[in-house]
Amino acid sequence: MLDLIGGLAWAVTGNARLIVDIAMFFGLLVIVAMAINFQYGNAGIPNMGCAVQVIIGGFTVSAITTRLTFWVVAQAGVELLEYNNDFDWVYNNQINVSVLANGYIKDNAALCISLLLFSIAMCILLGAVVGWIIAVPAIRLRATYLMVTLITMADASQIIGRNVVGISGGTLGMFVPNVFAFYPGDRTVIMAALTLFIGLISFFIFKTMLNSPYGRLMRSIRENEVTVGSVGKNVVSIRRNILMFSSGITATAGCLLAFYYSFVVEANYQRAYWTYWPWLMLMMGGPGNNAGTFLGTTLIVALRRIIIVYKWVFDRLLFFPIAYFERLLLGILLLIVMIYRPNGLIPEKLLYIPGINYRQLVREEVPVDWRSAPKAREAIGGSILDRLRGKGGS
Repeated sequence: MLDLIGGLAWAVTGNARLIVDIAMFFGLLVIVAMAINFQYGNAGIPNMGCAVQVIIGGFTVSAITTRLTFWVVAQAGVELLEYNNDFDWVYNNQINVSVLANGYIKDNAALCISLLLFSIAMCILLGAVVGWIIAVPAIRLRATYLMVTLITMADASQIIGRNVVGISGGTLGMFVPNVFAFYPGDRTVIMAALTLFIGLISFFIFKTMLNSPYGRLMRSIRENEVTVGSVGKNVVSIRRNILMFSSGITATAGCLLAFYYSFVVEANYQRAYWTYWPWLMLMMGGPGNNAGTFLGTTLIVALRRIIIVYKWVFDRLLFFPIAYFERLLLGILLLIVMIYRPNGLIPEKLLYIPGINYRQLVREEVPVDWRSAPKAREAIGGSILDRLRGKGGS
Protein backbone atom coordinates (compact mmCIF):
# COMPACT_ATOMS: atom_id res chain seq x y z
CA MET A 1 0.00 0.00 0.00
CA LEU A 2 2.78 2.41 0.89
CA ASP A 3 4.55 1.56 -2.35
CA LEU A 4 1.37 2.33 -4.32
CA ILE A 5 0.91 5.68 -2.57
CA GLY A 6 4.56 6.50 -3.14
CA GLY A 7 4.28 5.61 -6.82
CA LEU A 8 1.18 7.79 -7.25
CA ALA A 9 2.84 10.67 -5.44
CA TRP A 10 5.92 10.33 -7.66
CA ALA A 11 3.72 10.25 -10.79
CA VAL A 12 1.82 13.39 -9.77
CA THR A 13 5.02 15.21 -8.81
CA GLY A 14 6.79 14.08 -11.97
CA ASN A 15 3.92 15.23 -14.22
CA ALA A 16 3.78 18.59 -12.45
CA ARG A 17 7.52 18.96 -12.85
CA LEU A 18 7.21 18.08 -16.53
CA ILE A 19 4.48 20.67 -17.08
CA VAL A 20 6.55 23.41 -15.43
CA ASP A 21 9.57 22.38 -17.48
CA ILE A 22 7.62 22.45 -20.75
CA ALA A 23 6.08 25.83 -19.91
CA MET A 24 9.48 27.30 -19.03
CA PHE A 25 11.27 26.17 -22.16
CA PHE A 26 8.31 27.01 -24.37
CA GLY A 27 8.47 30.57 -23.04
CA LEU A 28 12.22 30.80 -23.57
CA LEU A 29 12.26 29.32 -27.06
CA VAL A 30 9.22 31.24 -28.29
CA ILE A 31 11.00 34.50 -27.39
CA VAL A 32 14.04 33.46 -29.42
CA ALA A 33 11.94 32.12 -32.31
CA MET A 34 9.85 35.30 -32.50
CA ALA A 35 13.02 37.39 -32.54
CA ILE A 36 14.32 35.29 -35.46
CA ASN A 37 10.99 35.68 -37.21
CA PHE A 38 11.20 39.43 -36.71
CA GLN A 39 14.64 39.50 -38.33
CA TYR A 40 14.42 36.85 -41.03
CA GLY A 41 10.71 36.35 -41.63
CA ASN A 42 10.00 40.07 -41.96
CA ALA A 43 13.29 41.78 -42.79
CA GLY A 44 15.26 39.03 -44.52
CA ILE A 45 18.18 39.09 -42.04
CA PRO A 46 19.39 35.47 -41.54
CA ASN A 47 20.63 35.71 -37.95
CA MET A 48 22.36 32.38 -37.31
CA GLY A 49 24.05 33.70 -34.18
CA CYS A 50 21.11 33.83 -31.75
CA ALA A 51 23.20 31.95 -29.21
CA VAL A 52 25.39 35.06 -28.89
CA GLN A 53 22.54 37.15 -27.51
CA VAL A 54 21.23 34.36 -25.28
CA ILE A 55 24.66 33.73 -23.77
CA ILE A 56 25.08 37.48 -23.17
CA GLY A 57 21.92 37.37 -21.07
CA GLY A 58 23.29 34.52 -18.96
CA PHE A 59 26.70 36.15 -18.57
CA THR A 60 25.05 39.40 -17.47
CA VAL A 61 23.50 37.57 -14.52
CA SER A 62 26.69 35.71 -13.59
CA ALA A 63 29.18 38.55 -14.06
CA ILE A 64 27.19 41.68 -13.13
CA THR A 65 24.13 40.75 -11.05
CA THR A 66 26.11 38.37 -8.83
CA ARG A 67 28.80 40.96 -8.10
CA LEU A 68 26.15 43.60 -7.43
CA THR A 69 24.45 41.23 -4.99
CA PHE A 70 27.76 40.59 -3.24
CA TRP A 71 28.32 44.34 -2.89
CA VAL A 72 24.83 44.93 -1.45
CA VAL A 73 25.20 42.04 0.98
CA ALA A 74 28.66 43.21 2.06
CA GLN A 75 27.34 46.74 2.65
CA ALA A 76 24.71 45.22 4.93
CA GLY A 77 27.44 43.73 7.12
CA VAL A 78 27.44 40.13 5.90
CA GLU A 79 30.99 38.83 5.71
CA LEU A 80 31.58 36.94 2.46
CA LEU A 81 34.40 34.60 1.59
CA GLU A 82 37.14 35.90 -0.70
CA TYR A 83 36.23 36.11 -4.38
CA ASN A 84 38.84 38.45 -5.84
CA ASN A 85 40.82 35.88 -7.84
CA ASP A 86 39.64 33.16 -10.21
CA PHE A 87 40.23 30.32 -7.76
CA ASP A 88 38.22 31.94 -4.95
CA TRP A 89 35.56 33.13 -7.39
CA VAL A 90 34.81 29.52 -8.38
CA TYR A 91 35.39 27.51 -5.23
CA ASN A 92 33.86 29.97 -2.74
CA ASN A 93 30.95 30.74 -5.03
CA GLN A 94 28.51 28.16 -3.69
CA ILE A 95 28.83 29.30 -0.08
CA ASN A 96 28.80 33.01 -0.99
CA VAL A 97 25.66 32.69 -3.11
CA SER A 98 23.61 29.80 -1.73
CA VAL A 99 24.29 30.38 1.97
CA LEU A 100 25.34 33.98 2.59
CA ALA A 101 23.79 36.07 -0.21
CA ASN A 102 20.53 34.13 -0.51
CA GLY A 103 20.27 33.98 3.27
CA TYR A 104 20.26 37.77 3.38
CA ILE A 105 18.05 38.64 0.39
CA LYS A 106 15.32 36.12 1.28
CA ASP A 107 14.12 38.54 3.97
CA ASN A 108 13.95 41.46 1.52
CA ALA A 109 11.45 40.89 -1.28
CA ALA A 110 11.93 44.42 -2.67
CA LEU A 111 15.65 43.77 -3.12
CA CYS A 112 14.96 40.47 -4.92
CA ILE A 113 12.52 42.08 -7.35
CA SER A 114 14.93 44.98 -7.89
CA LEU A 115 17.73 42.56 -8.78
CA LEU A 116 15.44 40.76 -11.24
CA LEU A 117 14.32 43.97 -12.96
CA PHE A 118 17.90 45.27 -13.03
CA SER A 119 19.10 42.05 -14.64
CA ILE A 120 16.41 42.12 -17.34
CA ALA A 121 17.12 45.79 -18.10
CA MET A 122 20.88 45.16 -18.30
CA CYS A 123 20.34 42.14 -20.55
CA ILE A 124 18.23 44.18 -22.98
CA LEU A 125 20.83 46.97 -23.00
CA LEU A 126 23.87 44.72 -23.39
CA GLY A 127 22.05 42.55 -25.93
CA ALA A 128 21.39 45.64 -28.05
CA VAL A 129 25.04 46.70 -27.70
CA VAL A 130 26.20 43.26 -28.81
CA GLY A 131 23.75 43.45 -31.71
CA TRP A 132 25.36 46.72 -32.75
CA ILE A 133 28.86 45.25 -32.42
CA ILE A 134 27.82 42.30 -34.59
CA ALA A 135 26.15 44.56 -37.13
CA VAL A 136 29.12 46.86 -37.70
CA PRO A 137 31.35 44.33 -39.53
CA ALA A 138 28.67 41.93 -40.72
CA ILE A 139 25.52 43.79 -41.72
CA ARG A 140 26.83 44.77 -45.17
CA LEU A 141 27.53 41.14 -46.06
CA ARG A 142 25.32 39.06 -48.28
CA ALA A 143 23.07 36.40 -46.74
CA THR A 144 25.49 33.47 -47.00
CA TYR A 145 28.51 35.32 -45.62
CA LEU A 146 26.37 36.93 -42.93
CA MET A 147 25.20 33.52 -41.69
CA VAL A 148 28.76 32.14 -41.56
CA THR A 149 29.98 35.23 -39.69
CA LEU A 150 27.22 35.05 -37.08
CA ILE A 151 27.75 31.30 -36.54
CA THR A 152 31.44 32.00 -35.91
CA MET A 153 30.58 34.74 -33.41
CA ALA A 154 28.30 32.33 -31.52
CA ASP A 155 31.17 29.86 -31.14
CA ALA A 156 33.54 32.66 -30.13
CA SER A 157 31.21 33.82 -27.33
CA GLN A 158 31.03 30.30 -25.92
CA ILE A 159 34.83 29.94 -26.05
CA ILE A 160 35.22 33.24 -24.17
CA GLY A 161 32.81 32.09 -21.47
CA ARG A 162 34.69 28.80 -21.18
CA ASN A 163 38.09 30.40 -20.68
CA VAL A 164 37.42 33.67 -18.83
CA VAL A 165 36.66 32.41 -15.33
CA GLY A 166 35.50 35.77 -13.99
CA ILE A 167 32.51 35.82 -16.35
CA SER A 168 30.76 32.54 -15.65
CA GLY A 169 33.12 30.35 -13.67
CA GLY A 170 34.80 28.77 -16.68
CA THR A 171 34.05 25.13 -17.36
CA LEU A 172 32.81 24.54 -13.80
CA GLY A 173 30.15 27.23 -13.93
CA MET A 174 28.85 29.23 -10.97
CA PHE A 175 25.74 29.75 -8.87
CA VAL A 176 23.76 32.97 -9.18
CA PRO A 177 21.45 34.63 -6.62
CA ASN A 178 17.93 33.31 -6.19
CA VAL A 179 15.78 36.36 -6.90
CA PHE A 180 12.73 34.48 -5.58
CA ALA A 181 14.37 33.43 -2.32
CA PHE A 182 11.58 35.20 -0.41
CA TYR A 183 8.98 32.81 -1.88
CA PRO A 184 8.48 29.74 0.35
CA GLY A 185 7.17 27.47 -2.43
CA ASP A 186 8.62 26.18 -5.68
CA ARG A 187 10.32 29.15 -7.33
CA THR A 188 10.46 27.42 -10.72
CA VAL A 189 6.68 27.76 -11.02
CA ILE A 190 7.01 31.55 -10.67
CA MET A 191 9.88 31.58 -13.16
CA ALA A 192 7.84 29.64 -15.70
CA ALA A 193 4.88 32.00 -15.28
CA LEU A 194 7.15 35.03 -15.57
CA THR A 195 8.78 33.64 -18.70
CA LEU A 196 5.41 33.02 -20.35
CA PHE A 197 4.34 36.54 -19.41
CA ILE A 198 7.47 38.07 -20.95
CA GLY A 199 6.92 35.91 -24.05
CA LEU A 200 3.37 37.30 -24.30
CA ILE A 201 4.64 40.87 -23.97
CA SER A 202 7.23 40.18 -26.68
CA PHE A 203 4.47 38.85 -28.93
CA PHE A 204 2.45 42.07 -28.64
CA ILE A 205 5.57 44.21 -29.15
CA PHE A 206 6.53 42.37 -32.33
CA LYS A 207 2.93 42.35 -33.59
CA THR A 208 2.57 46.09 -33.05
CA MET A 209 5.81 46.84 -34.83
CA LEU A 210 4.98 44.59 -37.78
CA ASN A 211 1.61 46.31 -38.28
CA SER A 212 3.24 49.75 -38.19
CA PRO A 213 4.78 51.66 -41.13
CA TYR A 214 8.19 50.45 -39.94
CA GLY A 215 7.02 46.84 -40.31
CA ARG A 216 5.98 47.52 -43.89
CA LEU A 217 9.38 49.07 -44.49
CA MET A 218 11.02 45.91 -43.13
CA ARG A 219 9.06 43.72 -45.54
CA SER A 220 9.96 45.94 -48.44
CA ILE A 221 13.64 45.50 -47.56
CA ARG A 222 13.09 41.75 -47.47
CA GLU A 223 11.55 41.77 -50.93
CA ASN A 224 13.94 44.17 -52.67
CA GLU A 225 16.47 46.20 -50.74
CA VAL A 226 17.80 47.84 -53.91
CA THR A 227 14.42 49.43 -54.58
CA VAL A 228 14.15 50.64 -50.98
CA GLY A 229 17.62 52.17 -51.19
CA SER A 230 16.76 53.88 -54.47
CA VAL A 231 14.01 55.93 -52.78
CA GLY A 232 16.38 57.33 -50.18
CA LYS A 233 16.11 54.83 -47.30
CA ASN A 234 19.28 53.81 -45.48
CA VAL A 235 18.99 50.03 -45.72
CA VAL A 236 22.15 49.33 -43.71
CA SER A 237 20.97 51.52 -40.83
CA ILE A 238 17.52 49.91 -40.81
CA ARG A 239 18.96 46.38 -40.75
CA ARG A 240 21.33 47.38 -37.95
CA ASN A 241 18.45 48.77 -35.86
CA ILE A 242 16.44 45.59 -36.42
CA LEU A 243 19.37 43.43 -35.32
CA MET A 244 19.94 45.56 -32.21
CA PHE A 245 16.29 45.51 -31.16
CA SER A 246 15.95 41.76 -31.67
CA SER A 247 19.23 41.08 -29.86
CA GLY A 248 17.97 42.93 -26.79
CA ILE A 249 14.79 40.85 -26.69
CA THR A 250 16.69 37.60 -27.28
CA ALA A 251 19.08 38.31 -24.40
CA THR A 252 16.19 38.16 -21.92
CA ALA A 253 15.92 34.42 -22.63
CA GLY A 254 19.46 33.85 -21.35
CA CYS A 255 18.73 35.94 -18.25
CA LEU A 256 15.57 33.99 -17.41
CA LEU A 257 17.32 30.65 -17.98
CA ALA A 258 20.07 31.64 -15.53
CA PHE A 259 17.53 32.45 -12.81
CA TYR A 260 15.56 29.27 -13.57
CA TYR A 261 18.60 27.08 -12.92
CA SER A 262 20.19 29.50 -10.39
CA PHE A 263 23.36 28.42 -12.15
CA VAL A 264 25.29 29.60 -15.20
CA VAL A 265 27.74 27.59 -17.28
CA GLU A 266 28.66 28.13 -20.90
CA ALA A 267 27.60 24.58 -21.84
CA ASN A 268 23.95 25.57 -21.26
CA TYR A 269 24.12 27.97 -24.23
CA GLN A 270 25.15 25.72 -27.08
CA ARG A 271 24.64 26.91 -30.64
CA ALA A 272 22.60 23.85 -31.63
CA TYR A 273 20.00 24.43 -28.93
CA TRP A 274 19.68 28.22 -29.11
CA THR A 275 20.10 28.69 -32.86
CA TYR A 276 19.24 25.59 -34.88
CA TRP A 277 16.21 24.44 -32.88
CA PRO A 278 14.57 27.92 -32.89
CA TRP A 279 15.22 28.10 -36.63
CA LEU A 280 13.47 24.76 -37.08
CA MET A 281 10.52 26.05 -35.02
CA LEU A 282 10.33 29.11 -37.26
CA MET A 283 10.55 27.15 -40.52
CA MET A 284 8.04 24.54 -39.37
CA GLY A 285 5.49 27.09 -38.21
CA GLY A 286 5.99 29.45 -41.14
CA PRO A 287 8.22 32.53 -41.52
CA GLY A 288 6.57 35.93 -41.51
CA ASN A 289 3.84 35.34 -38.91
CA ASN A 290 3.94 34.92 -35.14
CA ALA A 291 1.05 32.42 -35.10
CA GLY A 292 3.19 29.98 -37.06
CA THR A 293 6.09 30.63 -34.69
CA PHE A 294 3.89 29.71 -31.72
CA LEU A 295 2.71 26.53 -33.43
CA GLY A 296 6.21 25.45 -34.46
CA THR A 297 7.59 26.11 -30.98
CA THR A 298 4.77 24.13 -29.35
CA LEU A 299 5.30 21.10 -31.57
CA ILE A 300 9.08 21.00 -31.24
CA VAL A 301 9.15 21.60 -27.47
CA ALA A 302 6.55 18.87 -26.93
CA LEU A 303 8.46 16.50 -29.21
CA ARG A 304 11.77 17.07 -27.42
CA ARG A 305 10.20 16.64 -23.99
CA ILE A 306 8.61 13.35 -25.10
CA ILE A 307 12.01 12.12 -26.29
CA ILE A 308 13.61 13.06 -22.98
CA VAL A 309 10.91 11.51 -20.80
CA TYR A 310 10.55 8.29 -22.83
CA LYS A 311 14.13 7.92 -23.95
CA TRP A 312 14.28 4.36 -22.60
CA VAL A 313 11.60 3.38 -25.15
CA PHE A 314 13.51 4.96 -28.05
CA ASP A 315 16.73 3.39 -26.80
CA ARG A 316 15.22 -0.07 -27.33
CA LEU A 317 14.00 0.77 -30.84
CA LEU A 318 17.15 2.46 -32.17
CA PHE A 319 20.34 0.74 -33.23
CA PHE A 320 22.51 3.72 -32.21
CA PRO A 321 22.89 5.67 -28.93
CA ILE A 322 19.91 7.83 -27.98
CA ALA A 323 22.26 10.79 -27.49
CA TYR A 324 22.51 11.20 -31.28
CA PHE A 325 18.78 10.91 -31.92
CA GLU A 326 17.89 14.56 -31.24
CA ARG A 327 20.43 15.95 -33.68
CA LEU A 328 19.43 13.45 -36.35
CA LEU A 329 15.81 14.41 -35.77
CA LEU A 330 16.72 18.10 -36.12
CA GLY A 331 18.26 17.54 -39.56
CA ILE A 332 15.52 15.19 -40.77
CA LEU A 333 12.68 17.50 -39.74
CA LEU A 334 14.39 20.49 -41.32
CA LEU A 335 14.79 18.64 -44.62
CA ILE A 336 11.16 17.47 -44.57
CA VAL A 337 9.89 20.98 -43.89
CA MET A 338 12.07 22.58 -46.56
CA ILE A 339 11.00 20.01 -49.19
CA TYR A 340 7.28 19.53 -48.49
CA ARG A 341 6.26 22.67 -46.56
CA PRO A 342 8.68 25.46 -47.48
CA ASN A 343 6.15 28.09 -46.34
CA GLY A 344 5.50 26.32 -43.03
CA LEU A 345 2.32 24.94 -41.51
CA ILE A 346 0.80 28.43 -41.41
CA PRO A 347 1.92 30.37 -44.50
CA GLU A 348 2.42 34.10 -44.30
CA LYS A 349 -0.74 36.16 -44.78
CA LEU A 350 -1.05 39.51 -46.47
CA LEU A 351 -0.23 42.42 -44.21
CA TYR A 352 -3.31 44.10 -42.73
CA ILE A 353 -3.13 47.89 -42.55
CA PRO A 354 -5.73 49.46 -40.22
CA GLY A 355 -7.90 52.13 -41.82
CA ILE A 356 -7.86 50.72 -45.37
CA ASN A 357 -11.02 49.21 -46.86
CA TYR A 358 -9.56 46.33 -48.86
CA ARG A 359 -12.92 45.31 -50.33
CA GLN A 360 -13.49 48.76 -51.75
CA LEU A 361 -9.90 48.84 -53.00
CA VAL A 362 -10.38 45.56 -54.88
CA ARG A 363 -13.78 46.49 -56.31
CA GLU A 364 -12.81 50.04 -57.22
CA GLU A 365 -12.98 50.75 -60.95
CA VAL A 366 -11.11 53.56 -62.69
CA PRO A 367 -12.97 54.80 -65.81
CA VAL A 368 -10.69 55.11 -68.81
CA ASP A 369 -11.76 56.52 -72.19
CA TRP A 370 -9.77 54.33 -74.51
CA ARG A 371 -11.17 56.08 -77.58
CA SER A 372 -9.53 59.36 -76.69
CA ALA A 373 -6.19 57.76 -75.91
CA PRO A 374 -4.91 57.67 -79.54
CA LYS A 375 -5.87 61.29 -80.05
CA ALA A 376 -4.07 62.26 -76.89
CA ARG A 377 -0.94 60.42 -77.96
CA GLU A 378 -1.07 62.15 -81.36
CA ALA A 379 -1.47 65.55 -79.71
CA ILE A 380 1.42 64.94 -77.34
CA GLY A 381 3.62 63.61 -80.13
CA GLY A 382 2.76 66.56 -82.35
CA SER A 383 3.67 69.10 -79.66
CA ILE A 384 7.01 67.41 -79.09
CA LEU A 385 7.77 67.43 -82.83
CA ASP A 386 6.87 71.11 -83.05
CA ARG A 387 9.26 71.93 -80.23
CA LEU A 388 12.08 69.95 -81.82
CA ARG A 389 11.51 71.64 -85.18
CA GLY A 390 11.48 75.04 -83.52
CA LYS A 391 14.83 74.35 -81.83
CA GLY A 392 16.28 72.99 -85.05
CA GLY A 393 15.10 75.97 -87.06
CA SER A 394 16.56 78.44 -84.61
